[in-house]
Amino acid sequence: MNTTYLQTRREFLATGIKGAALVAASGFVPNFLTRSAHAIGADKDASVLVVVQLGGGNDGLNTVVPILDDLYYKARPTIGLKPKATLKVSDSLGLHASLAPLKTEFDAGRMSIVENVGYPNPNRSHFRSMEIWHTGADADSLSASNGWLGRYFDAQCSGSDPAKNIDLAQIGVSFGKVMPQAFRNSSQVALAVDNPDTFLWNASGETNNLAKAQEAIFAKLNQPGASTMGRNIESLGGITGNEPATLEFLRHTAMNAVLSGDRIRKLLDSSKSASNYPQTGLSQQLRMIAKLIAGGFPARVYYATQGGFDTHASQAGTHARLLNEFSSSTAAFLADLRSAKQADRVQLMAFSEFGRRVAENGSEGTDHGAAGPMFLIGNVQKPGIIGKPPDLAHLVDGDVAHQIDFRAVYASVLDQWLGVKSEKVLGKKFAFPA
Repeated sequence: MNTTYLQTRREFLATGIKGAALVAASGFVPNFLTRSAHAIGADKDASVLVVVQLGGGNDGLNTVVPILDDLYYKARPTIGLKPKATLKVSDSLGLHASLAPLKTEFDAGRMSIVENVGYPNPNRSHFRSMEIWHTGADADSLSASNGWLGRYFDAQCSGSDPAKNIDLAQIGVSFGKVMPQAFRNSSQVALAVDNPDTFLWNASGETNNLAKAQEAIFAKLNQPGASTMGRNIESLGGITGNEPATLEFLRHTAMNAVLSGDRIRKLLDSSKSASNYPQTGLSQQLRMIAKLIAGGFPARVYYATQGGFDTHASQAGTHARLLNEFSSSTAAFLADLRSAKQADRVQLMAFSEFGRRVAENGSEGTDHGAAGPMFLIGNVQKPGIIGKPPDLAHLVDGDVAHQIDFRAVYASVLDQWLGVKSEKVLGKKFAFPA
């Protein structure tokens, strides 16, 4: 018996089962994983959800502006946007001028603006509020670990046999060094893509340092001649029915990461974008997502992030730049999808962890607030304005009161777009406005 190998295998299983980062680099893939791989099919017509997180707390009142409300201009004498500086979307609302590319989508019936989205007992902490949005938990409940999309992955994977069916269609792909909590799941079927040359299976949100440790373990596992209990490691590639549950779990999760990483790399290297994307972080994430969708990668959910919306001071210029980045990147993404005849499959959902206070502060900025707008863009079920304009005459502790629970928006996406019963994912029923 090779005691060095057994120690390595024990180390690998321990870190893998606890959710540590698993490097999907084919040069370090144990043979027992690669030998179990087989042909994978996917439905190329399946609907796709792209989530864009506007991190930091986007100022909803200066994004979708109540242009006829005197209370808005009274609360914001410096940073309030005059009606002529907005793009009218209704008698009483105007979009920030930087959202001109999205106004085109709105006018074409390909965009929903969901007003006053939030949750009861709002929390103004970035971390706690983001946790609530990612998990779909109540504000006063104990912290949940798995995310709302992670539970969607689990619902889709339930009842499947990973030994016989490695179903990449249930994988979600996020962009960034850390897996968003919204993706955390028990089935371990999500990928975090930081650099196009590095692909991580990262269920716990750990950083790349632990991923490097996993890579070293992979290298040890794949050493020629490594054996256990008198059998070469290559023999573990076949399914004998005698493997321990941990190895079965490992084979399922690691293989998905390995096969997906290789396929993503090939798609990004081989395809070209039809759109002229701006040189911004968000646009590059969306560019890669468009390539994967057009290339037939079978993920149902993608996740991108744009930060910087915590505009406590000198908000006007920063906010205009951020909204321009969001709208121009999204417009290029949609144009790319249309060129590839994939736009009808895709819905983009944009959210922020909270809005801003109604009153501007003394630094020509705004502080952490509560409810704000969400955007659904692309193939949407109910285009136009959903909900009423913010009621600035009845604030809650200086904040816009929420009228629509964010989980009602999630429920609509789950039920009508992803095709899974939302109650199973969210734990109870949430009604989207009719």
